Amino acid sequence: MKKNLLFAIALILASTQLSAVTTLMHYWNFNLVTATSMPASDMLFNTSTPASTLDRKITANALTPIAADITLVPPATVAYIAKSNATISIISGWDTTTGSTGNARNGDVAGNCLRPRDAWQNMELVLNIPSTGYQNLTIKYDSQRSGSGPTVNTYYYSVDGGTNWITTGLSTPTNPATIPSTGFALQTIAITDVNADNNANLKFKIWFSDPTNLAGNNRIDNITVEGTPISVTTAINEPEFNKTAINMSPNSTTNGVVHFSEVVDAVVYNVQGRQIKAVAKATDLDTSDLSKGIYVVRINGLVSKKLIIE
Repeated sequence: MKKNLLFAIALILASTQLSAVTTLMHYWNFNLVTATSMPASDMLFNTSTPASTLDRKITANALTPIAADITLVPPATVAYIAKSNATISIISGWDTTTGSTGNARNGDVAGNCLRPRDAWQNMELVLNIPSTGYQNLTIKYDSQRSGSGPTVNTYYYSVDGGTNWITTGLSTPTNPATIPSTGFALQTIAITDVNADNNANLKFKIWFSDPTNLAGNNRIDNITVEGTPISVTTAINEPEFNKTAINMSPNSTTNGVVHFSEVVDAVVYNVQGRQIKAVAKATDLDTSDLSKGIYVVRINGLVSKKLIIE
């Protein structure tokens, strides 16, 4: 009976194209955020302050990075920081104002949106968006500017945690994008660089690059990062399916904790290829919330194991 069940599951997985399933990996709606502008004394930049000091001053004070409302591959955060070569004297911060339902998920109301203030050319919104277990990435957000706010957003991504920033692997209607002053507009950016796939160090940033509007703000709402799960396998074949030096035990459990023999990033899929849950940099996987059945655990984006919940 069990052999017949495994064979049936093998056929399901063999015929299921997981890469066609788009999954919401990260999502910020900002409705519960109560960010306020930083005091001028904490955010005053000047030409005599080294760039490294600017970065420390911002991140060490009130502009704490905002964690995603939903994330399947933590940690996912948004930070508002100065460019490394910022030189113009400005006072900058962020706060909230009325948001949008554009690109909202799960029936979310407009609520708040994030308002990066006095962005000028010095400031950037940096997203930490690990993509472990995913490929074919698309980033979307709803945007609007104040009357004197930046009209131009320029996009970059980094596959090495922010050491190097790239624009050539992006697909978007325009880069830089033009931000409207009336009504919110959806911005859509696809990352076509395969080096961004299955990458725990992936970052994306929006540079407020307007060369003329040096005051005001942009309103940013409902940021989403979507991807498709990397195919876990084409069949459950015991010798090959579980072939890895990383041990997972027990692989048959009654809603308990599964242990890995080393620290891993792990993603759990059901037999239809839908992602169920994920853990990052972990040695344990809590399965108490999983129903009875057979699942696929993809480890470090490279190897897959069968997990039976009895």
